[in-house]
Amino acid sequence: MSRSSILRRLTLSLGVLASITTLGGIAAAENGSARPKHDRVIYHHHRPGAGNPCEGLAGCTFVQLKGDPATGPSEAMFTLKAGTPFPKHWHTSPEHVVGVKGTMLWNIKGHKTYKVGAGDFLYYPGKAVHWGQCAPGADCVYYVYDELPYDFHPAG
Repeated sequence: MSRSSILRRLTLSLGVLASITTLGGIAAAENGSARPKHDRVIYHHHRPGAGNPCEGLAGCTFVQLKGDPATGPSEAMFTLKAGTPFPKHWHTSPEHVVGVKGTMLWNIKGHKTYKVGAGDFLYYPGKAVHWGQCAPGADCVYYVYDELPYDFHPAG
């Protein structure tokens, strides 16, 4: 796939995601309420190795971009080392995932394995059991939007 094709897919996926995450703000503006005081420009230049370690998963780091995962909606950028698996688990919140770099092999119980690469978008509902790994060959970087507070429940 050409670089321009990848960039078009990423731009389209991020545009869809931006539409999803800003619908609440548009509705608020239409009914006359003001934007929240915490609304501000956020820029993140992702660097390999930047961020905090993911709890309980070696080879994983994340950067919290917006929101407080303990209390409500949140957005974060994750990096997984090439070949790193993540175990079966579920979250109360639905998740919106956009691939940025590398290829994630993402399994959702009762569905096929999804290859989430640069520019790809994956959504699954809350409580969906999922697991997978960053494919060998390149580290994976992906963006996640959680609609509700973040929680983690192992699934055997």
